[in-house]
Amino acid sequence: MRSETFSGSDLRSVFEHARAVLGDDVVILRTDVNRRDGKTIFELTAAPPEDVEAVRRRLHAPVPRFARGPRGRGDIGPFVVALVGPTGVGKTTTATKLALAASGFRNRKVGVLTLDTFRVGALEQIGELTGLSGLALEVASDSKGVLRALARLDACDVVVVDTPGRSPRAHDLNTMWRSMLQVASPDETHLLIPATLRPTLVPQLRAEYATCRPTHMLLAKVDELSDHASLGEIAAVADLPVRWLTAGQDVVRDLDLARGPVLSALASVRGTTTPEVAA
Repeated sequence: MRSETFSGSDLRSVFEHARAVLGDDVVILRTDVNRRDGKTIFELTAAPPEDVEAVRRRLHAPVPRFARGPRGRGDIGPFVVALVGPTGVGKTTTATKLALAASGFRNRKVGVLTLDTFRVGALEQIGELTGLSGLALEVASDSKGVLRALARLDACDVVVVDTPGRSPRAHDLNTMWRSMLQVASPDETHLLIPATLRPTLVPQLRAEYATCRPTHMLLAKVDELSDHASLGEIAAVADLPVRWLTAGQDVVRDLDLARGPVLSALASVRGTTTPEVAA
């Protein structure tokens, strides 16, 4: 989504500048007040209304089709959903939530495939989560292992693929698991984005995972926000459909559909009057 930041010493003038550039119905995404060289500077991030409407339309992400049919591997197999994102964002817990939560795939037969064999304690964590839940778990450490694991999970309706976080000092490992992910041929790849991440950093995160070809984003750790105002801006700048959000550690209850909270956040920033900012 196209957005621009305007700044100046007078908020009304900044707002009028944004309207002149982006149109009378400009949507205000964020307002900030900073001190520079002893002066108060107002910053306003705004977007054209048509771009925000495009974000709203993306919130109607189509429901996955679960009818079993031909896959890229040349056989018949389950619907495959991959989770990618930085270390600590909660991919492993989210994989279990997708399998057990009512907003996920609770009424389907779900298997979990983990590619995270590099992180200390990763296998123990997902083994404990899936074991307590009675979920089928497969582990793959190379591309051939991925194909064997998917074959063993062939009776499932859905396979959720858990992946490692990105390690900036482990290029070979990153290349390895991303190649394994490509072999898994996911129907959807959800990029987990922490809800606490500054929206200005979202494009950088997307770029880091561009080779994973994300089809959706998933807002994680929403419970760590003091309010939901930033959800709309993150959804806008991520430029990806969003179906789910996570808010807590309960693997049965803490997965929700994202549409309601994100639409509310977008509605809260939309307006054609000068925004109020506390100095």
